[in-house]
This record gives sequence, structure tokens and C-alpha cells, in this order.
Amino acid sequence: MPSETSSPATSSGTRFVGRAIFGAAMLAVAAGLGFAVLGGFFGDRHPLLDTLAHFRAHACVALLFAAIALCLVRLWAAGLAALAPACLGLVTVAPFMLPADAPPRTEETGPRYTLLQLNLRWDLEDTAPTLRLIGELAPDVVAVQEMTGEWQDAFESIRQRYPYQFFCAPPRFEGDVAILSRRPFVEGDTGVCDVLSAFAARRIDFNGVQVIVGSEHLRWPWPGEQWRQIDRVAPRLAALGDPLVIAGDFNATPWSAAIRAYAAASGTRTVPGVGPTWFVHGLSDTLARFVGLPIDQVLVSQGVNVVSVERPVGTGSDHLPVLLTFTLALGGLPEPSIQTVERTPTLRGDQQ
Repeated sequence: MPSETSSPATSSGTRFVGRAIFGAAMLAVAAGLGFAVLGGFFGDRHPLLDTLAHFRAHACVALLFAAIALCLVRLWAAGLAALAPACLGLVTVAPFMLPADAPPRTEETGPRYTLLQLNLRWDLEDTAPTLRLIGELAPDVVAVQEMTGEWQDAFESIRQRYPYQFFCAPPRFEGDVAILSRRPFVEGDTGVCDVLSAFAARRIDFNGVQVIVGSEHLRWPWPGEQWRQIDRVAPRLAALGDPLVIAGDFNATPWSAAIRAYAAASGTRTVPGVGPTWFVHGLSDTLARFVGLPIDQVLVSQGVNVVSVERPVGTGSDHLPVLLTFTLALGGLPEPSIQTVERTPTLRGDQQ
């Protein structure tokens, strides 16, 4: 009985069919990714497109691989067509995904200050790493999100070093924001506490210069409440003035229309070079630094000069901390010998 063997024509036909199926699949993938990348540039037209924009960096990398795959199956035109939006998108996200360059050396115009941005994670049981990081870095101000009653109790242990504590708390401590400061709140300033927009702000005395410091926690993008929060808080932001620093978990990337709208409302600019700060909880902080989403932002007004921005070691949250070092354009006053006052009452936003 003769053996059954595949003829060269049959093998060639099988390879052709397989390549055609693979090419068609890659075309579909590239088309979807290309729409996500290009559509994200029009996020101000519809919030759905802005939601796509938050994943632009990751979509561009995936689109590059799809373009290579298309070229491997000799779909050269499709591969080049996929390459164009991928490169365009990468150019727009690079300043925010890559570490910031060292600023040019200039003559000091005043003392340097630091602000630590922390999303605490509401259900984090071990508060020690966070308190230890604050103690090691000794920032002038700490902007925090996802406060709980347990976290407020934990911050009592550092009250001697951070006597000025302002909590903006809804009744159940869900999504709270807060500001901790070594430097005094300006006398007579009652602060801003917008519970629905999860925004808190205080006017703080930096060497005789009054600086408004805000802490923000926006919700998820569309179909979440993010844009409604921005529209609601915009009038408050416009009234804050300069110099102004706002830090927070914005749940939005720095190139998104949401952040552009927020910056325009507050008269600020987004600090570049922060890099990715969020990744799935429980996975390595290293992954967050390289493949995470850059959704924790720092925004500064014209009166604030950025010296550096970095991401310290993680504290167990699904967000990495962000440390901003800055000077004030109105600075130049001598550094005071006393940084804090030993005793001051805790102020809650819902008591203002």
C-alpha cells in the first residue's frame, strides 16, 4: 500500500493559507491599535477617545510589534502604515514616560523645598513603610489620597514633625484627600475642601511666601466620573492663584485631554519626567516603574521652579510615591532656623 506524503504544492498551499490568516489577524490588530492611538489625540471631542489616550504608550509599543509582524508576512504597505502612528504616539509620550533630564545649573534664587505625593491605598494594613518613607525624606509637605480613619490615626504618630494636618473627608472616609505640612498654614486661611471632587487645598507659609498646595484624587476616566469632577472643581481651581502646586492621583495620563483641561483651569503646567507610577496591586514595583501607567501627577504654576522629580521606593500601595523638589520664583529669603510649631489643632475639611 503506497504511503501518503504531502506534495510540495500542498505544503506551499498550507504555508500560504497560514500566512494569510496570520496577516489578516495582524491587520485587524493593527487597525484597532491604530484607531486607539490616533483617536486618543481627539480626547477633547469625546471622553471615550480620551479614555483611549491614557493607554497611548502601551498601544504604541504593541503597534510597533504589529507593524514588524506585518512586514514579516510581506505586507509592507500595511506595516509602514502601522509604523507611522506608533512613532507619532511615542514622540508625544516620551517626555512623560522617560526620566527627567537634570536641570541646567543655575544660581540659586532661594531655598529648596520638597513635596511628597502619596496614594496611600485605602486597604493597606501595614502603615510602617509609608511613615518610614516620610521620616527618611522629611518633605516640607505631603499630599495624600485614599485616606481612611486608620490612616488618620497613623499620622498622629508623626504629628510632632507634621503638626499641620488638613483632612478633607466625606462621612465614610472613602476617597479622602489630605495635606500634611511641617510649615504653618497661613493664619486666617480655612482651606478648600471639595468632597465631591476629592480636592483639598491649603495656603502654606514658605519662608514668608504664601504657596497654595493642593491634593487631588480624580475618579476613573469615562465612563467614570472623571470629567464631571473636573467640571465641578474648575471654578475653585481658577480662584486659587499663584504660586500653586497640585499633586495627586489623577487617574489620567499627562498627555490626556483631562489633564490639559485641569491644568488650564488651575493655571498650571504638568511636570514632565515623573514616569509610570501605577501597576496592578501585588506585583513588583519594578514593573510599575517601566510598564505601569503614569497617572500620578504634579502640576505647578508659573511661580514655582521645578528642580527635580523622582519616584522613591514603594510603600506597599499600588501607586509609587513621587517626590518634587522646587524653588519659588518669589524666593530669596533666608531659611528659617525653626521649621515647625509644636502645637496646632487638626483641621477637618468638613468642619471648615
